[in-house]
Amino acid sequence: MIDRRFVLFMLIALLLLSPAVIRAQDDTALPGWDGESRFTVLVAGIDRRPDEAQTLSVRTDAIMLLSVDPETERIGVLHIPRDLHFVPAGEDDFLRVNSLLVFGEQIDDGYGPYYMLDTLQYNLGMYIDRYMLVDFAAFITLVDAIGGVEVSLDYVINDPTYPDMNYGYDPFYLAAGTHTLDGYDALRFARTRHGDNDFLRGERQLQIIAALREKLTEADTFPLLLAQAPALLDDLSSNIMTDMTLDEMIALARFALTVEDEGLNTAALRSEYIMTFTQPGGTNIYIPDRSQLIDLLSSVFGDNYAG
Repeated sequence: MIDRRFVLFMLIALLLLSPAVIRAQDDTALPGWDGESRFTVLVAGIDRRPDEAQTLSVRTDAIMLLSVDPETERIGVLHIPRDLHFVPAGEDDFLRVNSLLVFGEQIDDGYGPYYMLDTLQYNLGMYIDRYMLVDFAAFITLVDAIGGVEVSLDYVINDPTYPDMNYGYDPFYLAAGTHTLDGYDALRFARTRHGDNDFLRGERQLQIIAALREKLTEADTFPLLLAQAPALLDDLSSNIMTDMTLDEMIALARFALTVEDEGLNTAALRSEYIMTFTQPGGTNIYIPDRSQLIDLLSSVFGDNYAG
């Protein structure tokens, strides 16, 4: 079980909620991440429903790498489509990236996040320090706690078969224009892909990150969240899983508050960075195009992305 202080500071520090939290900390040296070298976190939304309790043997629905580099004063965020396939280290067969957590849990309970982390760093050629898994309930609660997020789109979303929380359907429709979404609709906005594709969904997920960042900089957001802190701690202690330490989260927030807007870089593994591979049985899958991958990773994380 995650410590209550740990969850509170995760909510505030990792989501970059308020400079007030950072000012409240002293300047003593932090263990773990030194605050000076590159630090990369695998952030994944897991497709865990209310009846699945604490299991990690579930698919990942949103996958991103967040990497900070104090030397160049930049933060990079890369979205990885869930349909992409990678080869785990020491194995021959490709696995779909959104199933890596499940395969890792089959090897050993609790090994899933590290199996996923190891596979991604092996295929991308960059070291990943930590992981953070967030389930649907945590996402909804956090967005509602800050009063929702604003998004704009120039196309219509019409998903009559959007899956609900109980394996049924909850049709999702959103007209073109600007909308303020509550937690549940923000989740649907980030997850829907019927009618378009996983690449557009990746762009919507990055748009949600930008909307969260914008909302969290508003002056009245911190008092709003702070007032709800006790209830949030009770609600989310079992919905967020991470191997990050409290000190590392504080250090991340300290650094993020110093980064200018031009230092924030986001991108997705879109079609131009992906190639089709035909497996021996004749099935076509999507894999990263290694000839293009270095340019993409360098543009998002910097030339020294490998660490």
